[in-house]
Amino acid sequence: MNTARKIIGLTRPYWQQAFTALAFGLMGSAVMGAIAWLVKPALDLVFVDKKHEYLIWIPIGVIVLFTVKGLLHFGQQYLMKQAGLSLIRDTQNKLHNHILCMPPGYFDKEASGILMSRVINDVKMLSALFDEVLRACIIEIPKIVILMGIAFYRKWDMTAACLLIVPVFAYSARKLGKKVKQRSHEAQKNVAHLTHRLGESITGIKVIKVFNREGLRNEKFTTENKNVYRENVRAIRFKEINKLVIDCLTGLAIGFVLIYGGRQVVTGMVTPGDFASILTAIYLVFSPIKQVGESYTTLQGVLAAMERVDHVMDTKAEETGTIKITGFKEGITFENVWFEFTKEAHPVLHDINLHIRAGEVLAIVGPSGAGKTTIAHLLPRFYNPTKGCIKIDGVDIREMDIHSLRALIGIVSQDIILFNDTVRENIAFGNPEAGFDDIKMAAEMAFASEFIEKMPEGPDGYGTILGERGMTLSGGQRQRIAIARAILKNPPIMILDEATSSLDSVSEALVQQALEGLMKGRTTIVIAHRLSTIKNADRIVVIKDGQITDIGTHDELLLANETYRGLYNTFAMAEDGDN
Repeated sequence: MNTARKIIGLTRPYWQQAFTALAFGLMGSAVMGAIAWLVKPALDLVFVDKKHEYLIWIPIGVIVLFTVKGLLHFGQQYLMKQAGLSLIRDTQNKLHNHILCMPPGYFDKEASGILMSRVINDVKMLSALFDEVLRACIIEIPKIVILMGIAFYRKWDMTAACLLIVPVFAYSARKLGKKVKQRSHEAQKNVAHLTHRLGESITGIKVIKVFNREGLRNEKFTTENKNVYRENVRAIRFKEINKLVIDCLTGLAIGFVLIYGGRQVVTGMVTPGDFASILTAIYLVFSPIKQVGESYTTLQGVLAAMERVDHVMDTKAEETGTIKITGFKEGITFENVWFEFTKEAHPVLHDINLHIRAGEVLAIVGPSGAGKTTIAHLLPRFYNPTKGCIKIDGVDIREMDIHSLRALIGIVSQDIILFNDTVRENIAFGNPEAGFDDIKMAAEMAFASEFIEKMPEGPDGYGTILGERGMTLSGGQRQRIAIARAILKNPPIMILDEATSSLDSVSEALVQQALEGLMKGRTTIVIAHRLSTIKNADRIVVIKDGQITDIGTHDELLLANETYRGLYNTFAMAEDGDN
């Protein structure tokens, strides 16, 4: 019952198209019944009553009936497939929108390729609800009833004997349908893993090549592909066995009609027209029976796909508060903040207490894995604290509308994400309503206009497509476009997460200039490993093993904190090496 409700809810928006198609299908079923019905009078008039003039009209009638049947079938198939495609389109839109609304932490645990397979492959299977399942239930079943009604009317005992094989068919369809659902579920799981492998190979192609691991990656992909092939072959085998059973039963029924009915024609108990009409009806009825059986096995595959789609849709969207904020005046406060990724994991942050004044530049330093980036990710609510709270201007950020919260925050990190779009669109991502002059000004402030204007596509190079993740640009160029994007957003709070860590000295100098312009007049949290950034900060927070060990200025910490002194010496040696 629950499955039926799900199917009804999923297909309800397309019922107008579906019912029109089903009306065409039902009329087509009536035409097929008419063909089976007219066999008797046609044969009896011509061959029994010797009215040969009907030899002209019967072929014309057959042509008209089959033409009408063809037109009705065309309308029914076209509308059904259109409804199926509409279902795919809308479900993919809904699923994509839901993925965008899910907590960022979800994507730490779920592979991107598996999610892509859910949106593309699993949703595509749902169209079979219209193409096969509903059509079989509402068109083929009435067709079976009409044809069997004609056969019963002509000769009920002969028809009843043929129906004895139906329980065998139903048992076969049920048993094999369960096998198909199981195999389809496994096949689609393997398709998801295969999609993930392919995505990894494409995004990691340079790493694969530099380590000469083409063979290893191909072996992994081949193994996943073999699993997909094996499960699909198994599903096909069970589907085709079901068809084979129906074909054998069809032959058995027709053979019985030929033997039993043929004898009755010879003895004069039925006319040749009656016999031909029954034979035609029995023959025609097994085609829709076959389609009903196939639709049942198809339904099992659809249900498996629905379960996988529901698994994603059932994931809760990000929680959002109701308080909308439009500005930032006082400061940011971390109150007894703890964080752990899972209940079983060791806490990443322990009892963090920190107040950041509005307009302050705060640097966070510490060894790798100390929890620096986690602190930065808690502020825009990429994660929520396990215990404690974070407040902006005295309001818990969990009570704030999440979009208005994030409107206050800009982030530039070492892992720059650019989209396969134009330079202009990538910069305007920070403010879609910005005009072209504003985009150019942001690029100039980020020292990006000098290389953008040398690009080939106009206007002024801003129409150039950057390619996948902006890989046609250098690291410094990608950083400067990201900074231009942040400048265009113009947020009061800026997070800089080791934004110059992977750059050469020339690129770093340009990016550092751009960052200094970006930081002016803003509250800035800098996760730093460069001496210049640390020295210029108003205060420095030292974090170790998820705890704040000290807070002060550069000079204060250099004298009083051993951890900071060690980090400072490490940074100094690194910069001397660069020079």
